[in-house]
Amino acid sequence: MDKALAELIRISNTVGRDKTLVQGGGGNTSIKTSDGKYMYIKASGTALKDMDERNGWRRLRLEKTLDILKDPSLTKLEPQKRWVEVVSRLAKSCDDDITTDARPSVEANLHAILDKCVIHLHPIAVGAYVNAKNGKALLEKLFKDEKFPPLWVPYDNPGLTLAKKIQKLAESYQIKYGRKARILFLEKHGLFATAATPNTALKIVRDVISRCSSKLKEPPKVNIKLPKIEQINDVKLMIRKAFFKTTGQYQPIKFFPDATIASYSKSKNLKKLLSKPALTPDELVYANGPALWLEEAAAERITKKLFSQIQSGQKPARAFIVRGIGLFIAAKEKNAGIIKEVVDGSLFIRYNASRMGGILSLSKRERDFINNWEAETFRQKVAGGASEGILKDRIAIVTGAGSGLGRSIATGLAQAGAAVAIADIDKTAAQETAKLIGENFSNASTEAIFCDVTDEKSVDEAFNEVLNKWGGLDILVNAAGVAPAYPLVDLPADKWRLTLEVNLTGYFLMAKAASRIMIKQQMAGNIINISSKSGIAPSKNNTPYNATKAGELHMSRGWAMELGEYGIRVNSICPGNVFEGSKIWNPEYIKVCAKKYGIRPEEVIPYYVNKTMLKKEIKGQDIADTVVFLASDKAKMITGQTLVVDAGQVMVR
Repeated sequence: MDKALAELIRISNTVGRDKTLVQGGGGNTSIKTSDGKYMYIKASGTALKDMDERNGWRRLRLEKTLDILKDPSLTKLEPQKRWVEVVSRLAKSCDDDITTDARPSVEANLHAILDKCVIHLHPIAVGAYVNAKNGKALLEKLFKDEKFPPLWVPYDNPGLTLAKKIQKLAESYQIKYGRKARILFLEKHGLFATAATPNTALKIVRDVISRCSSKLKEPPKVNIKLPKIEQINDVKLMIRKAFFKTTGQYQPIKFFPDATIASYSKSKNLKKLLSKPALTPDELVYANGPALWLEEAAAERITKKLFSQIQSGQKPARAFIVRGIGLFIAAKEKNAGIIKEVVDGSLFIRYNASRMGGILSLSKRERDFINNWEAETFRQKVAGGASEGILKDRIAIVTGAGSGLGRSIATGLAQAGAAVAIADIDKTAAQETAKLIGENFSNASTEAIFCDVTDEKSVDEAFNEVLNKWGGLDILVNAAGVAPAYPLVDLPADKWRLTLEVNLTGYFLMAKAASRIMIKQQMAGNIINISSKSGIAPSKNNTPYNATKAGELHMSRGWAMELGEYGIRVNSICPGNVFEGSKIWNPEYIKVCAKKYGIRPEEVIPYYVNKTMLKKEIKGQDIADTVVFLASDKAKMITGQTLVVDAGQVMVR
């Protein structure tokens, strides 16, 4: 590995692990090679702490990168067109073996004009000054004993415009002091530490943070008393409903119990502090601005506040601080962690900047530029991992998802963009399903949950885990089931009762708990019962299975009648014989079937396939596709219905 790249990774990881220096994927670093031909720089959207020898960086030809700054025609272009051209030229300046779509940092041009090693960070200690009205004067006072003082850079739009401004300021500084500036404070942005060696640059960072921190304070610590889980979950449902009503977006809601947040929420002027617009591009890009202060949680009030933001041209807040409860964030889990860091930093900065002459926020013009800048959209997408699909960000729970058909359905929902709770009485099997989904779909969000569907307490605990994890529910798929095969005269009564408990009581208990959440959430929802072709056309020696599968169909129709007024749709799917990965179609069951039809065990599966009109074996994916369809808006007018997916074996009567 090139020495410059090794040094870049080292300093990036060092500063990136300190959340007081960076929030989320913010900040960037660069090191120029000793021959002056190349510059290694962090890739846009990559977190500094995650950079390694394979990922998170690009190598640029320095001369080509500097040539971009020298081209006067670029300044004549409209900002967005200019940025597209700059991105294209930076891509052409790359000289490495990276095959992904990783882009060089948006500040690559700026790094090119500075010293050999550059560390650009957004430290909260520095943020308190660069976002304060008297920040510049206070920094000058802090560093008055320096022979070579820091360079103050007034705010400008990121990218080429900022690079050109700094280029002029840096040239003037060098003429005045006979050397390059080592410390640059960027108004409403952050810190640049630049030096001839990585260790010197790191030392500059440490010294600046130490000096800036010496004059800053935190609010007095308070002891927090966590609210009851029911109260927390109720607030999650209200926020999720309000966010959906104003944006049409399905979002998980994450709760953060935090002593620091509690300390700020005790402050008498927190509402005033949060009333100021976004401080930095990071706060705007990741959190859509400052956290929304709520004296109390009420869905109607939250909705009204979010509507007001949208009508004024803002993006709806993703963070909510509720008095006496804590911080709630509307975002996928990975993004929620980033937003939490941004909120923590913003609260510290606002608290201290208010003591330094007042808070200096981004102007509307500056916010509009960031909101419309494709580079920041790209950075957010890379940093947080965007989900796509017909069920994007909806929340589902699937029973019996540890194996067979349940596993296929859980996988299909995850592939369609849903967050999926994988519920099974065998938690190890559920964890295996989660692992398989994660290996195939890197952005999937899953949670393996133990659930005995016949036990009401276990069912309630499973749904509490779903609410704790994601803060809502959109889809329930009842797929857990058993099928003890006996002739009527040999059927043990305990097997009959077990089948009733799993296939009927289990479906009932799950639907009861799910519908309560969906009604309270007021975002409609879907309940899908996996029945069987045996629920329509009974099979021989399957009394309990026939009875329960027919019963599931009728329960579904009744629930559809009850829940329709809440927008909750209830439908059934009757699969044919799905053999792959099935616990029902185990060797013993196949032997029973072979005996029933007077054939050899190895002939059982071909025998059933041949009974279909299409003469094709039904796969788990076929049923998963049907579930995804029914759960989607493409089926928004379908409820109380039964879809038979059996390759044409039985007909709905």
